[in-house]
Amino acid sequence: MTESGMGPTGAEQIALLNDLLALDHDAVQAYSIAIGRISSAEYRETLAGFRGDHQRHITQLTGLIQDRGGVPVQMPHLPTGHFKLAVQALGAAGDDRALLMAFKANERQVRDKYRRHADDPHEPAVSTILRAAARDEEAHYAWVESVLEGMGLEPGSLLKTVQDAAETAHATTADAIESAGRRVAEAVERLRPGGTR
Repeated sequence: MTESGMGPTGAEQIALLNDLLALDHDAVQAYSIAIGRISSAEYRETLAGFRGDHQRHITQLTGLIQDRGGVPVQMPHLPTGHFKLAVQALGAAGDDRALLMAFKANERQVRDKYRRHADDPHEPAVSTILRAAARDEEAHYAWVESVLEGMGLEPGSLLKTVQDAAETAHATTADAIESAGRRVAEAVERLRPGGTR
């Protein structure tokens, strides 16, 4: 954090932006599985639009990182990206409801991470992009929650309670692993020739 209260700078900022960039790469892959397996044409179209939001986030975050002298990651998180894909693939083995439940578990972590970072102080260009992405993620999550409620995952139901617990565990695990990875990425950025301090 800078003394001016403008948020992280240098290697810390590059690592944070790269963490979000990898998160969007994770999401694009999970969306691709969901789009390829969902039976409802209406849901498929909605998911394709949401995947487009993540692709836009990738473009915007890449630009922010490059503008600050960093090297944008071009892949999902390791190893949590594979974990998220496995969750989505397991959901794909079931019906649309199972697929969307897996999708919702992945989307919650994206929503919560963007929400946290959008609420933190950043320079204006970064804040604008993070807040817009956080709004996208709120909309994605609200949509899937509404669709699942219509499929019987109503508040207070046993299935909803179990799904919420699994979703929380999924997000907590992924966040912990990715946080450690971000600290490593920050150290690497500081050591990289021409890297930011």
